[in-house]
Amino acid sequence: MSSLKNQYLLVEPVSKTPYPPLGLLKIASMLRATDPSAKIFEGIGSTPPVGLSNPREIYITSLFTWDISSVVKCINYYQHQFPDSVINVGGIAASLMPEYILEKTGIRPHVGLLAEAEDHSPDYSLTFGRKRTSSITFTSRGCIRRCQFCTVSTLEPDFILKRNWENDVDPDIPLITFWDNNWLASPNFSNDIVKLQALGKKIDFNQGLDARLLNPDNASRLALLNIDPIRFAFDDIKDEKAIVRSINLAKRVFKREIAVYVLYNFKDSPDEFYYKIKLLNDLGVLSFPMCYRAPTDSIKITPSGNWNKYLLRAIKLTLMFYYRKGMITTSPESFRSIYGSSAEEFVAKMYAVYEYDKKVKVKRKDEGE
Repeated sequence: MSSLKNQYLLVEPVSKTPYPPLGLLKIASMLRATDPSAKIFEGIGSTPPVGLSNPREIYITSLFTWDISSVVKCINYYQHQFPDSVINVGGIAASLMPEYILEKTGIRPHVGLLAEAEDHSPDYSLTFGRKRTSSITFTSRGCIRRCQFCTVSTLEPDFILKRNWENDVDPDIPLITFWDNNWLASPNFSNDIVKLQALGKKIDFNQGLDARLLNPDNASRLALLNIDPIRFAFDDIKDEKAIVRSINLAKRVFKREIAVYVLYNFKDSPDEFYYKIKLLNDLGVLSFPMCYRAPTDSIKITPSGNWNKYLLRAIKLTLMFYYRKGMITTSPESFRSIYGSSAEEFVAKMYAVYEYDKKVKVKRKDEGE
């Protein structure tokens, strides 16, 4: 039973992103700080790592709610495999659906951030099967907005500043990826700029900057940094003026690639979605369509009242086969070819894409592929 004293297992049930699970990396550092003899094992899915015998504690994270059945399966596996181990469950999906986890496993998950781990730097010696390409951190948690489609207010209800985020930066990695929900709202913005200048690394505010808060002053400060691309979000058609203003300002100040997340399948219509991506194409910036999915255990996309599964499938297909990294290119010719010159033509083209894909599937099935 001596192995129970210092073995800890950190588990990612499903690996679907290029980034390792940041929460588990922080937990690893927390465990090493509280137990210097800790032996940390990392695992993906229901495959115990080599050398693990009987861990004292198991930490299982979660990400997308539509993968939560895989999370439950993973929890059940380790409950059976290591009945003497304490199992801790957390992460985004578990925080959004805690009662589901409790019902299926008997474990009440931790909801939100794990405060005792939050101030620890990530243990980048753990990779969970990824090649390390960037440091990951936040300058702040939470958001000043309360958008209906967003779960940040549940996961991070308070807007909290992280004053020592630079401790999360690996000096040997040239890129820092920030996951702030709304960095431009931070009172520490000016201090963060000074720190980033001193670090001299390439940076990416991966969740996007709030276009409503960009102004000539903070834009000129951002221009001092090696930030590329510049990311914004176009969630609601009512924010059109702010988006156009910020894109034009960013073009003048940054002279760098601009990518805009475009929400669809929430309360919008296909016509509104087309209007948004056409506007961005006319402005010469990349569109990154983001399909809304309700927090549910279903693997199926739940359409809003204005969408259907055929249109949603077709948009996904165009992004998979015609464009890079899920983004619509800035080429007007390519845009018109795939998405059309009007909202009516856009819908017709998407149905045509869906029907073509269906015929290809039938042909492959008939040919025994």
